[in-house]
Amino acid sequence: MVYFGVFGKSRNGIKYATLMKMDLRQKLVEAESRAEQREEQRQAHLQLIRELHHQLGIQVGVAVERLQQLIVEVRASGHLDLLRLWLLWLNELVLARRIILVRSHLLVNELMAEGQQEPSAEAFNLLLTLLKTTPQEKLAEFWPRLSAAQAEHIDAALLLLECQELVLESLVEESKEESGYSWNLGNSLIHLHFEGYWLTAKEEQMPLLLARSLQLLQKLVTRQPDFATQRLPEVMGLVQCYLQYGAEGESQIKPQKIPPAQQSVAYGQEKDESEQPPIQHSRSCGRKNKVRKMRSLAKQRNQEVSKPPEANSRDRVLLMGNQNYGCLTGDSAENCLPSDSDQQTEARHLRQQQARVRISALHLLGALTNQLPRRSLYGYWHVLFPNGDSGDSRHLLLIGLKDSNSRCRALALQLGSQLLYGSKVFLSQACSRGPSNFTPFAVSLGNSVFAAYRALSAILEREYTPPVLTQCLKCLAVLVQATPFDQLEMGFVYEFVGHVKKLTKSADPQVAVSALLVMEMLVGTAKLTPEIASSVGLAPSHRNIQLEQANEVQEYQELCDSDAEMELEEEEEEGPAQKNYVSPVHAVSPSIPRNSWLLRQVLRYLEGPGTPTTVRLESFQVLQAMATHIGLLRGHQARLARVISAGLCDSASDVKLFAARCLDSVGYQLGRLFPEPYERELQISFWLTLLPAIYGAYNNAGFSLKCALCDALSNMGAFSFERLSDGQRTALLAFLSGCASDDHEEGLVRGAALRAMAVYVLQPSLKTDLGFLDNAAELTLRIIGDSQLVVRIKAAWALGNISDALVTGIPNSTERISAELLGRLIQAAMKSCGDNDKVRANAVRALGNLLQFLQLQPLENGDQMQLAMSKLLDCVRSSGNAKVKWNACHAIGNLVKHRTFLANSHLAGILFPALSQLVVQHTNFKVRTNAAGVLLQVVHREDLGSHFSLVWRSLLEGLERSNALDSFEEYNHRDALQQQLCLAISHLLTLAMSSDLPAMRESLEEDRLEQVRATWRRVAYRIVPEQSAPLFTCSPLLEQRLQAEVTTQQRCAMFFITSTLRLDP
Repeated sequence: MVYFGVFGKSRNGIKYATLMKMDLRQKLVEAESRAEQREEQRQAHLQLIRELHHQLGIQVGVAVERLQQLIVEVRASGHLDLLRLWLLWLNELVLARRIILVRSHLLVNELMAEGQQEPSAEAFNLLLTLLKTTPQEKLAEFWPRLSAAQAEHIDAALLLLECQELVLESLVEESKEESGYSWNLGNSLIHLHFEGYWLTAKEEQMPLLLARSLQLLQKLVTRQPDFATQRLPEVMGLVQCYLQYGAEGESQIKPQKIPPAQQSVAYGQEKDESEQPPIQHSRSCGRKNKVRKMRSLAKQRNQEVSKPPEANSRDRVLLMGNQNYGCLTGDSAENCLPSDSDQQTEARHLRQQQARVRISALHLLGALTNQLPRRSLYGYWHVLFPNGDSGDSRHLLLIGLKDSNSRCRALALQLGSQLLYGSKVFLSQACSRGPSNFTPFAVSLGNSVFAAYRALSAILEREYTPPVLTQCLKCLAVLVQATPFDQLEMGFVYEFVGHVKKLTKSADPQVAVSALLVMEMLVGTAKLTPEIASSVGLAPSHRNIQLEQANEVQEYQELCDSDAEMELEEEEEEGPAQKNYVSPVHAVSPSIPRNSWLLRQVLRYLEGPGTPTTVRLESFQVLQAMATHIGLLRGHQARLARVISAGLCDSASDVKLFAARCLDSVGYQLGRLFPEPYERELQISFWLTLLPAIYGAYNNAGFSLKCALCDALSNMGAFSFERLSDGQRTALLAFLSGCASDDHEEGLVRGAALRAMAVYVLQPSLKTDLGFLDNAAELTLRIIGDSQLVVRIKAAWALGNISDALVTGIPNSTERISAELLGRLIQAAMKSCGDNDKVRANAVRALGNLLQFLQLQPLENGDQMQLAMSKLLDCVRSSGNAKVKWNACHAIGNLVKHRTFLANSHLAGILFPALSQLVVQHTNFKVRTNAAGVLLQVVHREDLGSHFSLVWRSLLEGLERSNALDSFEEYNHRDALQQQLCLAISHLLTLAMSSDLPAMRESLEEDRLEQVRATWRRVAYRIVPEQSAPLFTCSPLLEQRLQAEVTTQQRCAMFFITSTLRLDP
């Protein structure tokens, strides 16, 4: 029997042994001559051989029917060796393109029919070759039979998997029937793995078979997310099983089904709300975790003076060629003991094949991560990440630590990053403290987080391959972003910050960038714990952190203290050239505190002339994150101004853009603070240094950079702006006005410049500057009709600020805005009220202010005012956006103060029913509060007209329903709503007439009586006396005012109302 054995290389990718030197055609001729068959059949076969073999090198066209008949005849005669020779020779001819097959699909069908009975490697080898030469659009017709095909022999199974993968990739859009075949194939593959059918394969064959089957299963999972969801326990079992393949000699293993942890699944399904465990002051199990102080290298040097100098532990292990360390972190046997070259090559080849299996398992897990919702994977958190126990399960971070292949390590850490990304809600349940008699889920999750940090710290300590280090740091950055530091005990941050600090100085730019990314995520944490504050160098005077546990104060002081040795250590690490070079910025800037190593390192990168661009970009990102805790940067404004100014003048456009965004964040945070006396000059010089750089960077810049520069200018703050000279302020405003008025400029840039002008409109020195207001208003009218929604949003916001300035500043002045401009502003605001909700929210604010300003002037155009008021009412009634509604209510409340609004009975007939509906039914409590606030502005009973009873009943029903929370998010607004409703009720009592009393009693006597009374009393005794006075006085005043003019029925109603709402002072 002559056929290709497995494991030599061929064009099909299957490894075959070298064929015997004798020509395959000659072997086929001899086999035909020896075969027992009819003579005419033998002569026909030999004639076909002569036709297919010629020396001219011209392709021969062959009707597939002849080959199909030949295969049927040879198979029927039972000469299996002869059949294999024919299949091998035909495969060789097709690969060499010496024959052209006509209607090749018939031969494919014949081979698959043969494959269903007794599959052979030769048949699948020819089938694979024919499938590769078949047009892709015709491959789908073979999928039903090919997906159901099976092979008993290992070499045939390898070829079958390759054929199935080839056809599966050709299915562009699977029909329902084709999806069913794919499901069946996936179930078959899982069954084969779990039954261990392939454990009988040779040691060299097993990795190829497992890797190929896992790759095919990965593509099925990618195409069929529903299949992945249904068979997730089995697929996760495959992943966990083959992540161990080849590790510590594990090669004969069977997967097991892994059910999800039910508690993790239950918690993972909580999307909007996560359980917040109560903060307890006792440590779990009564034990006290010891916080270890990081030891200075300078102290170690002083203690080891007598010892001879030697390399660090990692270099020492590498120089000694430690076999264990090399196998744990290296990709080859170069660190292992010397051995025979052939054996070493064979072992290296086997390790590479075993690594392919682990990589395929990781790719399968990556497909699950991409296709399934994250909450489906939370049930397998104990499989994917360390669970905090002493067990050494094969989780992703352990692979990143101990796997012998760097690609496996990097891929495992990359998958860890993907799984951690978006898990902030899930990890927000983690905490360190719980009952001592059992371990709740939150504490178990907290232990898992601690174990993850320990594993990543161990990787950073021993890893030396830059790609793996980069992935580890990225995984750590994602974990930092999702960790609830304020719920976990202190001590673990310094475990990884020390390693990250060293890697921020790495010579590899990618490693340095990733290390800075970790610190960016850490310093950007919203709730800064004492440990994080110390690790990033925030001075204690700027932390404003209250320590909850008195027994942690001493530990915290020990952990956070910074001595001069840390600075000495960093100076010794710098080279002689760096010590001799003195930066001019350092020469004139105040020294940075010794524990502010992060700020010092970032500024060193930004000041260094040879710093790679990627490192400079990430350094600006770190500064931007540090700005969220402005105490990290206070006192260093001069040096920050210099590095940002240098970034704005850089030749790289990305550096300019990131510098502008950094300036935007830093300027915004500085502008919110009123500087201390020693900072005032620094604050002013900060902007004086940057203004020329901003003007220069704007020229020839892209629209993104221009927008960022305009946004940065808007954050100067009142303190700095008011202390600029008149010339500098004029130049700044002229610059922004020119940017906003340039018709050839991008709309986004004009919108950003207009927004900056709208910020300055409310500055004290410009609020009464009618000329500047006119200019800003004209620019707003030119931009508010832009085709881009973002530009219209900014223009509407600017219009709202301009209207605020008109209402608060101009009415107190003798000057007035022109009626023509005021009319155009009102018209623009009315038009914007029909735009997107984000535009309408500011348009109604502007329209309410403009109408209020118009009421102060003689009414010349009543029709326009009535139309504008109708627009506001439409926003109250029809808009679905809560912000639009409460802004509209606030605007109407300001207008109701002037009775001009209610002079039209038609508007009143729309207003009060709409407000009554909002007070009772709207889901947003702020909308209800603003709607009730409008009713407080009604001064006269006549303005309510026939709607008095409706409004009274709505207020009572709204007060009753305020205790029912449809969403927990409204809890913080409930007290404000109830207070406003009670004040509105007391206000209506001061307006009520005697004829209103029977209907008021009837509304109060309904089922809501006790709940209204209880809420009324609770609000009255909760709020401050200045605000609660109307609630105490409304009942006596009602009796005093109407006592003489009521009938008997009305007197009974009045007595019932006053007795219900009467309060004891």
